[in-house]
Amino acid sequence: MQAERELQENKPRPLPEDTSWVRFVFVDHAGIPKAKAVYKDGFAKRARAGVGLAKGVLALDPSGALHPESGLGPVGECRLVPDLSTLTRLPFARGQAMVCCDMTEPDASTPWAGCPRNALRKVLGRLAERGYRSLASYEAEFYLRGSEGPLDSTPYAGSFALTPAAEFVAELAETLEQMGIRPEQCHAEVGHGNLELSVGEDEALIAADKRVMVLEAIRGVAHRMGLQTTMAPKPYLDQAGNGHHLHVSLYEDDTPVLFDASGALSGPGSGFVAGILEHLPAVMAFTAPSPNSYQRIAPGMWASAYAAYGLDNREAAVRLASPVAGRESATANIELKPVDVTCNPYLALAAVLVAGMDGMDRGLDPGEPTVVDPATLSDKERDARGIRPLPVSLEEAVDALEGDEVLIAALGEPLVRTHVAVARAQAKIAREITPEEVAATAAALY
Repeated sequence: MQAERELQENKPRPLPEDTSWVRFVFVDHAGIPKAKAVYKDGFAKRARAGVGLAKGVLALDPSGALHPESGLGPVGECRLVPDLSTLTRLPFARGQAMVCCDMTEPDASTPWAGCPRNALRKVLGRLAERGYRSLASYEAEFYLRGSEGPLDSTPYAGSFALTPAAEFVAELAETLEQMGIRPEQCHAEVGHGNLELSVGEDEALIAADKRVMVLEAIRGVAHRMGLQTTMAPKPYLDQAGNGHHLHVSLYEDDTPVLFDASGALSGPGSGFVAGILEHLPAVMAFTAPSPNSYQRIAPGMWASAYAAYGLDNREAAVRLASPVAGRESATANIELKPVDVTCNPYLALAAVLVAGMDGMDRGLDPGEPTVVDPATLSDKERDARGIRPLPVSLEEAVDALEGDEVLIAALGEPLVRTHVAVARAQAKIAREITPEEVAATAAALY
């Protein structure tokens, strides 16, 4: 609460010790964290007034091209105004700290309609009007390589994988703890040199902020140790992909809403899941917004290829994660599988919550849970169960978004227009190069 009061009163907090530069960080529509760094002498002033940024920067695709069909161009400016509660030192970057920012109009107080972070805040406001709050967390999968290639070639969860990665995972844990982030689990994934990290859940906006910080930490520690890392959805076409699964739960005060005391899906939870499934093709324009995303999403990859749900079904798009014994109601949660590093964490979470709320408001029914791999069912069986294939391309997901009035209304037409423009530009570039080049480009970017 003190941090919130300081932010509302626009009072700067003391900089972390030995800080020379503070990165004012935001995330663009391609999921890339970006920043303008402020020198320490000007931090107090900029904490109040913000840092100027051309609005057109949000219409840049990863190649740096500006897309005027977004409605944005070289004219017009917003301010990066820091949320001082997120100020944290970056242990891997000498003399640097970071702070997550809202984008405002030039007066530094009026929210800009194109701000992804504020879009999530507005959705959380709608959720609060219904008496609910959301907890969330993002997983992070990534490849780690040394000068001679992958650190290991063990299979999934191979214990030995954590031996060659020992120095990295130790420094990463220490770094995250210094940044105020609690690491929970780490294990080897399917690919060679492929690891997964999970961190503790938090209030939704904080969870999205922490996801940005976790990505900075993974990359920063790897760079400092002379290692290479990529979190791209499918960096190597002959290896497993990287998912950044999103876990979500809702509470009314301290009471779980989506699951009952036994950990089973509740009535509101059924509506929430049904809403996600109904809107999922459009939601994926935010959770999987790159051409490389769709090189990962395929049957048999545990990445999900069908709009289905089920208890611990890792081939269903929505997995009901089984709860911890003795803490059923507090630990059961919903995991969305078609999510990766290319997403803007604020927009991805906002889109999922909007879809879920719509399902709750309308009392939608998700049908019976799927207890088998949906790919093993015939087309007729899937049709009978209402199981639809997920989009197989970014263009297909963007088409769905443009036709989804619920998501557009909730997130705002100007923001959605910009997101669509950036996504379609990436899709066009991908059509003009080979699948191998699509993967290589993503591996270099993410």
